[in-house]
Amino acid sequence: MATCFLTGVSKSPVGGFVDAVLRGVGQVFLQNNPLSGLLFLVGVFLSNCVVGLYALLGVAVSTATALAAGVDRSTVQRGFYGFNGTLTAVGLATYVKHGYALVGYVVLASMAVPVLTAATRDFLSSEHLPTLTAVFVLTAWTFLAGLRQFSHFTGSPAFARPHLPVGTPHTSGALTPSDLLFGFFNGFSQVLLQTGLWTGAAFLVGILVNSRLSAVVAAIGSLIGLGIGWAFGMPAGTLHEGIPGYNAVLTAIALGGLYYLLSLWSAVLAALAAVASVVVYAMFATVLAPIGLPVLTAPFVATTWACIFAAASFTRLRAVHPADAGTPEANLRSTRSSPGKA
Repeated sequence: MATCFLTGVSKSPVGGFVDAVLRGVGQVFLQNNPLSGLLFLVGVFLSNCVVGLYALLGVAVSTATALAAGVDRSTVQRGFYGFNGTLTAVGLATYVKHGYALVGYVVLASMAVPVLTAATRDFLSSEHLPTLTAVFVLTAWTFLAGLRQFSHFTGSPAFARPHLPVGTPHTSGALTPSDLLFGFFNGFSQVLLQTGLWTGAAFLVGILVNSRLSAVVAAIGSLIGLGIGWAFGMPAGTLHEGIPGYNAVLTAIALGGLYYLLSLWSAVLAALAAVASVVVYAMFATVLAPIGLPVLTAPFVATTWACIFAAASFTRLRAVHPADAGTPEANLRSTRSSPGKA
């Protein structure tokens, strides 16, 4: 009965928009599920209520802009035009002091997201590549870098200076069990630029309600990021914040059953890619530090694209076209019912 009620609500104009908005938030972790999106929003609000409001603003504006522009409704309904808006708004709200000027800036950036999303999807379609969070990275970098030239952000008391990160605080000291616990959950929290054990737990549960397999590979990804960060000598404070884990989480989800059919070999690829994402993060952090721009999810995008580009050469793996990708469970069911597919 509850399922029928929710289905009926989603068919109304308002209900359909809310459903698309929640799916847009869900797609941050590559989950096409409104309940997942709701749990991800709860996680952001648990960390920072103001940032949570900006997340809602970003996804709503991006989704509405895409609908107004006449983008294919089924694509919008799956959240593909909302999740980069969510991330962009969160990014600006995290790195810039709150104020009226920032609200307008977030709206403008969120309206730009569907345009860049459409362009990126069209450009990448011939290569069978998903857009992932590339639009978020490009939009956030553009709007954050542009702040240097706008006096309403850099000259007034309310916006004394955009607090762009130039690096993660490197605290000294021995690694503690608390660092490991928070590092694991912050590996999830940092995907939306947040920290907090409960926020990370809400994100993990949000993945779990849509796909058990994705939740498992995401957890392994966070552990891999944490372990590699420790093995390569990242400071305890950096590990505590989940910095080495968040790109590994997304990379593991993408390659561990989503864009490659889940198997022993794809699991190995996902694990190796999660390891590589930590190194790629370190590279981006080094390159971007002098100009004061954050790394965001660029390592996830670069690592995952590289692995999908190589699909034609990986004869032991079965690639899943981005348009056909569902949950790992759904991909496996689809292949069993249509052996020639994927």
